[in-house]
Amino acid sequence: MLKSETKNFEFKFAKIYPNFTSNLIKTCNELTSSEVRVCMLLRMSYPNKDILKKLDISNSTLTNLRSSIRKKIGLKRSESLANFILSI
Repeated sequence: MLKSETKNFEFKFAKIYPNFTSNLIKTCNELTSSEVRVCMLLRMSYPNKDILKKLDISNSTLTNLRSSIRKKIGLKRSESLANFILSI
């Protein structure tokens, strides 16, 4: 995502989900900006294929980001990251 696209996306996202990012950061303040963007896209129910395109990253990078998010939040491998994100 280009810098201007990122800002535009974040602005639109904040209008739709005004408390999500702050609640996410309260849950885990160790997330990187890339991890937060993945969470935002998961909150919008983007499938992995679309996240890959939107962020212009490889499948392995997304897998690593999701794993890192899961670890920082404290989710077990058997717990759904998407369901957790939707509950925030």
